Parts: sequence; structure tokens; C-alpha cells
Amino acid sequence: MDITLLIIFLTISHVSVLQINSVTAVNPSGFSLKIIHSDSKDSPLYPGDHLTPEKRLQRLVQQSKDRARYVGIQVSSDSSSNETTNPINPNSTNIPVSYEGVGAFYVAEIGIGTFPLSLQPFEKNYLIVDTSSEIVWTQCAGARNNSQYFHQDLPLYPAGNSKTYEPLLCRDNHPLCFPGGCEAGQCTYLASYPTAYSMGVLAKEKFTVNSDQDGLKSFDIIMGCGFGQNGFEKQFIGSGSQRGKPDLVTGILGLGSGPRSITSQLEISTFSHCLKPYSYGEALTVPSAYLRFGSDATIGGGWQQLSKTPFFAPPTGRGPYFLNLEGISVNGIIVDGVGKSDFEYDRLTGTGGFFIDSGTPFTVMHQPHFNRVSERVIAYFHGLGINYDQGLGRGYFKTCFTKPNIDFTYPTMTLHFEGADFLLDKPETLFSITAFDFCLGIIPGEANLNLFGAMQQAGKKMLYDTAKLTLSFAADECYSDGKETITSTNPAAT
Repeated sequence: MDITLLIIFLTISHVSVLQINSVTAVNPSGFSLKIIHSDSKDSPLYPGDHLTPEKRLQRLVQQSKDRARYVGIQVSSDSSSNETTNPINPNSTNIPVSYEGVGAFYVAEIGIGTFPLSLQPFEKNYLIVDTSSEIVWTQCAGARNNSQYFHQDLPLYPAGNSKTYEPLLCRDNHPLCFPGGCEAGQCTYLASYPTAYSMGVLAKEKFTVNSDQDGLKSFDIIMGCGFGQNGFEKQFIGSGSQRGKPDLVTGILGLGSGPRSITSQLEISTFSHCLKPYSYGEALTVPSAYLRFGSDATIGGGWQQLSKTPFFAPPTGRGPYFLNLEGISVNGIIVDGVGKSDFEYDRLTGTGGFFIDSGTPFTVMHQPHFNRVSERVIAYFHGLGINYDQGLGRGYFKTCFTKPNIDFTYPTMTLHFEGADFLLDKPETLFSITAFDFCLGIIPGEANLNLFGAMQQAGKKMLYDTAKLTLSFAADECYSDGKETITSTNPAAT
């Protein structure tokens, strides 16, 4: 991404088994990865069946708020800073965000390394997908000797036993070995997060992924071999054993923009995803989807009506991309007082902007803008004889209504982006609906920051072209088995 780049977010299923046949040993032109949300029963981060739908919803809302704080920190930081090379003092940071909300709360199962004498030729690693950071890293065996690691049930990665593990040497002047990042002749990295960090050496290693369309694919990636991790277990990663839960996460899969990202290293400039609404399936358990890269990322063709709008990277080089939002309408009526200038990014203060981030469960909107949108929604239902109940707010969703004993139609909402309209015409993508009430599924935020969340992106195929800096989207059923609408053209190639 990220990618967020978004974006979003990826994984091979926790329950799937990587087969050892049909492995492509060259850099792929495209591949697909299964996206497993932390609330899915297939995820190693699944919180358990004890949570009620209401508690699950509260967790998603809290993740949205945490994500907004994290992104705000990133995009407002000094653009001259470099999160992977600058030293940090973890004791000087006190930001009330959990890594569950900081990460994109998706997990990827990745095969790493080459071990010909083992039962499988690679080591299985579970990496949290973070679309706002760049580097990919996993804990390595030396971390235990230094007592700087978070708990994981799997053995720490035995890099020294892999036939394809090659540390980057400073003398070779590798372009991903940044100035000042050297120790004992090897290139080093430092990946910092709000309350935690990972440090170690950079190395070339073989990654193996299970693409649903082509079977196994393997390719070389420059990754971080983490010998020193600190602060993660205080928030989320590595604390499962304290609650009788498994600790399967071994590191972070950074999908943000930058030269060390997977997409940059593989010279792949397009990726796509298609998300199901959160209300689909049982009790807010988010269904699986796929993140598709390169030639696998297609859109358009058949009956799909394709729209396209530009996106831009923050000047800091970190955080999700932002879009030019020029206005909002509710059921065809423009929301007064909310226009292009209200969503512009201020490069001097690092505030404002309308960022697209599939790692944020629900759209977060700056309080003044949210109020105006909320007023328009309230006016719509008032016209139907359905009155806003101020005391009904669930504590996190502020604009709620009791379901009437009459048939009624939910309003649509349109986000007017530069050159394209994004229509929210399915109630489950705009409202959180229960058997007795419904609430506008947008969260007001105190900070001058707006995040376009995953709930509102659902029901659309989204394709990012990081070379042309365009976002294409089209309505799609986004089937949970990953079999989205078959498309015949790739606009990124035109």
C-alpha cells in the first residue's frame, strides 16, 4: 500500500496448507492472496466466540479510532524523517492506540526461506498486515538470545539454516541499504511504531505465497530479520498466552509505499480488493476476500460501470493515500457546508485530507463535517416520519433511529470525488443495522482528519494503480469465496 496503500490488506488463510508443487521461482507478474480479518474464525487473531455482536462492533469502532490517531501521527510527522532508519526512544512515546487498531487487522500466512531437508521447504510465518508501514520483517532466532522478542508459539525464524538467506552487505551498496544503516558490515533496519519497534538486519530471502488462481508462487524479497523487538506485547502482539490464546503472529507485513515495499521490489504497480459488507454472514464476523497484485488485479468488462479518480501520497511518504473529495450528497441532495476545501490536505500543518484506508473498519469524519452529514440524514428520515432519537446513540455511533413498524427506504449517499462519484446504495454499507434500530455507520473524529473506511468501500471492486496514481472502482458482488465478477480488461494496462 497500504499500499495503503492501502489498502488493505492480505493473507493466505490460517487454515489453508501451502502445497509444495507448481512453485513459480521467478518474480511473478501477478499473484493473489486471501484476506483474513482478525474477527474471522480462520484468523489466528480471532478473539473467540464469547464476544457478543455488540462487543465485536465496539472493537471495530475502537480500531477505527485508533487507526485514525495512528494515521494522523504518520501524515503530520516531519517529512524529512524516516521511520526505518531514524533512532527512536520507545520510552518517550505514549500514544493511546493498540496495535490491533494500528495494523490493518488482517493476517498473512507466508512461506519464508528454503529448507530442503524439512517436511516442507519453507517456514510458515504469520504476519500482521500494516498498510501504513513499508518494511516486511519477522522475528529471527537471535532475538531470543538478546531477550528482545515478543512471545510466539512458532519457533523464531531460523534464518541461518535457510539455503536462500543472504544478509545485505554494506560494501555491496544495495539500493535498499540506506546510508547510516550499517553494523558489523551488514545493512540494518529500524521499524518504529507508536509504542513499539523492531530492529535487525536486512536480507534477501525467498517468499512463497499460495495464489488462488495459479497455486504456489515464490520470489525473492528484501526483508527484515528482527533481532530486537520491544513494546508489542504491551498492546496486542504476543500477549495471547496471558489469556490462554495462541500467539501465532511472528512479524509485520508492511505494504506501504516506498522502495522496500513488496510491490516496489517486484515492480508491480497495481493491486485490487473487493470487500463484503460487515453485516454479511454471522454476528459481524468479517468474510474473507482477496488482495490481488499485478496481472491478477483486473477491473471492468461485462456489465460493470467503471469510475476512476486520482489519488495522492502524503508528503511524508507514510500513511494511506488521499483522494480529492469535492462534496457529499444524501439521496441526491448536496450536504451544505461540506465542499472541496473542507477535505483538502494542509501540507504545512499535516492536517485535513480525505484518506482511503481499508485498514480502518468504519469511515472516520472530522466532527464539523460529520455533523453536517448527520443533519442531512436526520432530515431525510424526518421526512418519512422517522425521528432521530438522541438518547439511542450506542456510545460510538451518534446518529441512530428506532426501526418503525412501517416499510421504508434507506437513503443513498454519494461521495463526489474528482472525476467520479462513489455511490453507497446498499444500506449495509452505510448503516449499522440491528433487528430494532439502525445507525449511520460513520464515526465523528476530534482531529482534523478523515478516513474512508472498509465498511463504506464494501460492495465495490477497488483497483489502485500506483504508477498512474489512479483509483478505479466498480460495483461488484465480492463473493466471500474470492470469486469476484470476471473481468476482461485491465485499465491499468491501457
